[in-house]
Amino acid sequence: MPVVEVVEEFRARGLPFAYSSTLLPAEILVLSKPSSQEPFAIVVEILQPHDLTVSVVEGLFVVTRLTPGVGTESRNTSVPVDVANDNVMTELIVSASRYEILRAAKGSSTFLTQRAIQKLPNFGQDPIRAVRRLPGTASGGASALPHIRGAESGDTRLILNGERLVDPFHFRDFQGIFSIIDARAVDGVEVFTGGFPVQYGDSVGGLLMIDTIVPDEDRRTEIGLSIFNTSFLSAGRLANGDTEWLLSARRSNLDLVLDDEFGRPLYTDLFTTLAFNVSSRTKISVNALFANDKVRIVAESDAVELDLSSNESRNSQIWINWTQSWTGSLSSSSGFSSSTIESSRVGLIDDPGKMFGQVADTRDFDIFAARQDWTLDVGEHHRLSWGADYRHLKGDYDYFGTVEYFGPFLSLEGLPASFVRDSRVEVEGDSFALYLSDRWRLTPKTVVDLGVRWDKQTYTDLQNETQFSPRFSLMHRLGTKTNLRLSLGRYYQSQGINELQVEDGVERFFPAQRSDTAIIGLQHRIGSRYAFRVEAYWKSLGRQRPRFENLFDPLAIIPELEPGRVRVLADRASSRGIETSVVYDNDGKFGWWASYTFAEATDQIDGRNVPKSWDQRHALQAGLDWTTDRWEVGMAANIRSGWPTTALSIEPSNDPMNPIIVFGARNADRFPTFATLDIRAAYTVPVRDGSLSFFLEISNALDRENPCCVDFDVDEDADGNLVLSQKDDFWLPLLPSIGVLWEF
Repeated sequence: MPVVEVVEEFRARGLPFAYSSTLLPAEILVLSKPSSQEPFAIVVEILQPHDLTVSVVEGLFVVTRLTPGVGTESRNTSVPVDVANDNVMTELIVSASRYEILRAAKGSSTFLTQRAIQKLPNFGQDPIRAVRRLPGTASGGASALPHIRGAESGDTRLILNGERLVDPFHFRDFQGIFSIIDARAVDGVEVFTGGFPVQYGDSVGGLLMIDTIVPDEDRRTEIGLSIFNTSFLSAGRLANGDTEWLLSARRSNLDLVLDDEFGRPLYTDLFTTLAFNVSSRTKISVNALFANDKVRIVAESDAVELDLSSNESRNSQIWINWTQSWTGSLSSSSGFSSSTIESSRVGLIDDPGKMFGQVADTRDFDIFAARQDWTLDVGEHHRLSWGADYRHLKGDYDYFGTVEYFGPFLSLEGLPASFVRDSRVEVEGDSFALYLSDRWRLTPKTVVDLGVRWDKQTYTDLQNETQFSPRFSLMHRLGTKTNLRLSLGRYYQSQGINELQVEDGVERFFPAQRSDTAIIGLQHRIGSRYAFRVEAYWKSLGRQRPRFENLFDPLAIIPELEPGRVRVLADRASSRGIETSVVYDNDGKFGWWASYTFAEATDQIDGRNVPKSWDQRHALQAGLDWTTDRWEVGMAANIRSGWPTTALSIEPSNDPMNPIIVFGARNADRFPTFATLDIRAAYTVPVRDGSLSFFLEISNALDRENPCCVDFDVDEDADGNLVLSQKDDFWLPLLPSIGVLWEF
């Protein structure tokens, strides 16, 4: 493949490579597979046969000519090697300047490569679960998507190959345990924990930008088998690379390995993309993502209690991307998509001592979207970006739920003896967005990004509701290895058309939530192997819409019927924290990382600050990976403060057989410290046709009991008095997984 494609791939990951097309035309090819694993070393190795190397120029990795007799340059080079033609160096510096503008002031972003995702021990090898290893995230272990910097998990946007995904999770009515994206199809995930550019909006949390692999050979096939799923992936190129294709398909194995007593979880997903390199300036790709779930979960099934829920859902998204380079300075990207989401849920709870309830819930959504983005390089110091986004949305809700409570639970404050909810809602409308930004190189060491965004929704019936979002970012180089970043901005998030809370009796949409955010960070490299980062953030959130939580059992399979269900409406909310991390990498053979976060996330309710249910003051994460020609071993540990919980007590009354159950102050107590250790080991052996990789993964390897929930009931003691019995339920126990992957 052309060397320039390798360099461009690393640039897309955020690595500061720069080059002149004069020195690196498309005709220069990689002559042999590099033995190195670290990006810088890979590029140096594939350039050397062409008498080229890499020099460090003002913090950039610049491709230069190899001076005869000097050999390859080390990563610590502080000045470029001499070149025979001064004009070439001038072109290099111009290219470096433009690329510095492109990559600078990107905010709080981290790039997770496919290799990093595969090395990390993650339950089900899910690419979204890998994000939980980053500082500033909070997760109990059940849901694939974490809370990012105090935000709700649903406040994070996912973009796959330029397309915004809608609810892309399996088991979405049961915590969204897995994403519908195969990790083997993913080239990398760029994670913005805050401060993302104005091109991306409608989120007060994080942003995950996922790109699938670009085939680098004529054909590549993988077949995988594990406890979680059976997978197939095939990718390749046709017509001398002018056409690229990728197909990934998975089928769950959980229904085959789990006892039917606990239910029958079945899911399938398929992703495919077909890309046409029409010319050196034009690329068109067609993408399709399909997912189906047929899940039955039985939480309780015995002679006296029954608790079950069944869900069938379908998610399909089809989109076309068109990227065009009109001139050397002007380029555009356009996208058109159609999405359909359908789900049907039925549930039953029969607990004679507590409650009887049932649910029937059907939802259907259709979304058509179109977007266009433009970039223009104005001289050496400005990059202008502008664009528009349009979405037409339609949704249908048909919900019926009823419940009746018994005995002492009738004394719970605010809990009715019974209720019936019957909602049929049809909604249709549009959303619009416009943005403009100027990324400006003020000095050789300072780049700023000034941008503004405008959003509006019509399906919410709030006709005068518009959002105006100014944002500012700055990057200043304090030295060749040290960057200072600053980000200030306002972010809005509208209520999605699929987020109407009919299950809790709400039939109207609320205004978009608002977040004012400030971030300051310092990044520093120590030698060639260590990277250090410290970042502080502050977020003030206004215009909060109500949310509904279960005080005692957030993992309930029919959460809206639980007696501990409460409505939380904050006047304001805030989150702030300091994150520190250090990473060591020995050319991909051995590495370790560690991070510590001190943070708080609170709601302001009736003049007092109440911790959010996922607030964790202290969080320590650490891990290591070791790689040889055959072995790949990874370990990751997570220790954090226990999440808040609410106390429950029972008080006597005039009627001994009907005592009063009393809630304590919401989230005033805390669970014990959460700690888990995850391990993954893989062994690869060459075979006649390709290679076989065998892996073992153990989540919560120490089988530590980490409380998540409280199950309570009313029993009689030896004297016949009613007493409140409580027991803790726990996050995921020790979960082993084995599998094999055949690559050919």
